[in-house]
Amino acid sequence: MTADDAAYLPRPRPAEPLEALTFELTGVVPDLVETRQWTGDVLADLAEDEITDAKLVVSELVTNAYEHGRHPLHLRLRRSRDLIRIEVTDLSPQIPVVGDSSVRATRGRGMLLVDRICRQWGAVRHAVGKTVWAVLTHHSHRPTTVLSG
Repeated sequence: MTADDAAYLPRPRPAEPLEALTFELTGVVPDLVETRQWTGDVLADLAEDEITDAKLVVSELVTNAYEHGRHPLHLRLRRSRDLIRIEVTDLSPQIPVVGDSSVRATRGRGMLLVDRICRQWGAVRHAVGKTVWAVLTHHSHRPTTVLSG
């Protein structure tokens, strides 16, 4: 599979609509502590390992948007009974790719982690910019909390 193929994988179609919450990315540098805290708060009813995975994916996508995109705009979480969809929108048309990992490399593993952790990921180009999305499956049997905001 090429990077272009991965970028345009079909979006999962859940049985019920995905509810959404948005976190505006306004700083010149990413506030990863704040974005991880917000993610944890939104997903607080899930199991700890599911929250940890979501926080890692959020950190990687937001970091990529700041390092390789142009002015990230927002982070969005969408949730259904068994899916978490993470979306980061920025103004760059450049689609992320999974890089090769090396033992000696100190950087460049972000999308590799996203690729391994997530059920699916991809990107949608807009007239200006793009949205990179990633989908995690969660198995917590706690009731789904309605997101408001």
